[in-house]
Formats: sequence, structure tokens, C-alpha cells
Amino acid sequence: MSLGSILERNNSVIGCMPPSDDRYKAIQEGILRARLIRRDLRKYPTEYYPEVSRGLVKAYLATISQIIKEGEKFLDDGEDFDRGLEVAQIIENYKAFLLKIKK
Repeated sequence: MSLGSILERNNSVIGCMPPSDDRYKAIQEGILRARLIRRDLRKYPTEYYPEVSRGLVKAYLATISQIIKEGEKFLDDGEDFDRGLEVAQIIENYKAFLLKIKK
């Protein structure tokens, strides 16, 4: 067994940083999760379900923060230029959204 295969197996067991493909998938899953939360927010109007709405908004903001963090980590890896541009645009759009709602 080579040293590389031992390290690869140990990294997967320990849970070290995932490769950029896994980060990209995590970003896409986060976007999907955010979309589902937005859909749930439409189902539960704030005036009728204030506690549910507050929880969903908190989950939505946490999801956006996670997408931004994963996106920045993906950009730090810098392996795929085209995906990097896409991820950079995603990050900028979510940051602009967060700035807009904080006003």
C-alpha cells in the first residue's frame, strides 16, 4: 500500500477538507436548501405563523452564510476557473442580498 493511498484513506476517515468538487456540490445543495426555505416562507405568512416564519428566516440566513463560506473556500482552492467565476457571482449576489436586507 502506497503512502498516498494511506493518506487519502485517512483523510476521508478523519474528515479533512473535501476536494473542490465536494465544495461545489455543497454550494449547490445550499442553494437548493435556500430555495426550499424560501418556498416554505411563502406558505407561512408572518402574520399567521410568526414563530415558524422567524425560524425559517434564521435558517435561510444561516444557509446563505454557509453558502458564502463554502464559496470562499472553493475560491481559495482555485482549481476550476469557469466554476470559480460562477461561484464568485453566487457569493456576490448573496452578499448583496444580505446588505440589502440589513438596511
